[in-house]
Amino acid sequence: MKAVFFDVDGTLIDCVEKKIPASSIKAIEELRKNGYKVALATGRDINSIRGIKDLDISVFDAYVLNNGAAIYDNTLRCIKDFPFLREDVEKILEYCNNKNMSLIFDTVEGPYLATEITDCLVEGKKYYKEEIPPYIEWKGEEIVKINIFAPMGYDFSELEKDISARIVPCPTVCYDVMAKGISKQTGICELMKYYGFNEDDYMAFGDQENDLEMLENAKIGIAVKDIDGSEKLQHMADYVCDAPRKDGIYTFLKNNGYI
Repeated sequence: MKAVFFDVDGTLIDCVEKKIPASSIKAIEELRKNGYKVALATGRDINSIRGIKDLDISVFDAYVLNNGAAIYDNTLRCIKDFPFLREDVEKILEYCNNKNMSLIFDTVEGPYLATEITDCLVEGKKYYKEEIPPYIEWKGEEIVKINIFAPMGYDFSELEKDISARIVPCPTVCYDVMAKGISKQTGICELMKYYGFNEDDYMAFGDQENDLEMLENAKIGIAVKDIDGSEKLQHMADYVCDAPRKDGIYTFLKNNGYI
């Protein structure tokens, strides 16, 4: 096994304490000492990664961001991206404007607000402890990630029928829009090829449904069990580890001889 990938929210960042436990940082450092490539695989964008409190981004070898739609090396230089179809961006923007939903677009340089501020946007950004990005009118530039802010449990089936993308709920009033055929696994495959490794020669830790593909295709897939964790993910994973605040990641890696 050549590499280890970590989701961020609910996996590295504990969903209760809202911070990365020291044990997880220690585990990452020890993995690298033992010769593994260690990377993030997250729905977060490049600016959000830079802003995570208590996270020294220099401890990672690479970054699969925007749910696999943008891959960066250890200097945060984008080495590959998979933008949305222009017509899908247009349809999503029109839908959210008509439904009065906040929408955040991401380019490889970072995010911006594409519609008006709503209560759901304020609530969602408070959950992630992130600031609301500035409003910028979309003028046709390539978009690699889209977040819709709407009430939990909202039915997007009408929109999904009209676009070549799927909409995945996050553990708050936020939804990841993922272009068809693009997932964290897509980005991981590109990164593994970049390093000259076999595509499945990795271990992955995650907690939500946007982690399904990367755990399914991993040599070893570990679901992090916590109050917000996806039961579907836990059922299909090779292993389940305890919550970050309970030192779940470190304990799993230590008990199985990886550190």
